Amino acid sequence: MEIRLATQADVTKLAAPLSKLGAATFSEAFGHLYSAEDLAYFLNDSHSVESYEKALRDPEQPIWIAKDKGEPIAYIKLCPNGLPCDPPIPGAIEISKLYALQSYRGKGVGTQLMEAAFSYARDHGYTDMVLSVYAENYAGHRFYARHGFEKIGDYKFPVGQQLDREWIMHKRL
Repeated sequence: MEIRLATQADVTKLAAPLSKLGAATFSEAFGHLYSAEDLAYFLNDSHSVESYEKALRDPEQPIWIAKDKGEPIAYIKLCPNGLPCDPPIPGAIEISKLYALQSYRGKGVGTQLMEAAFSYARDHGYTDMVLSVYAENYAGHRFYARHGFEKIGDYKFPVGQQLDREWIMHKRL
């Protein structure tokens, strides 16, 4: 397995595979929770090829991709903190996406991606990391807690017209 930080040179070769991987893993884990219209709207917005092209071009949205036998199997994406933390957390960076194919969960790829993100954040002067996770994603809660995150709040996350209750979690780096 190979894990590496994507670069701007990867835009044309990674945007479509990341879009496909993000949409597939989100749908696999959560698709049953939404109407077909809400799911399609969310995937077309948050997991479009264009959204990944934009992120891959943005130095403030680093993405690490994990590949096995040359095929993308997981990734983690950071971004400037946009979560409604109360109180605000200056110096925080956000994990905006962490997705892995079901067949690779529990095999250490998520931990390797988290470690890459932690190293990047520390090396770039961030003191805190935040993320949001679906309130009923119990496996996600356990995974993030194992990596030092604690719940600090809730907020509503839109998937189409549906508003999901999300946890905001925090880790001091």
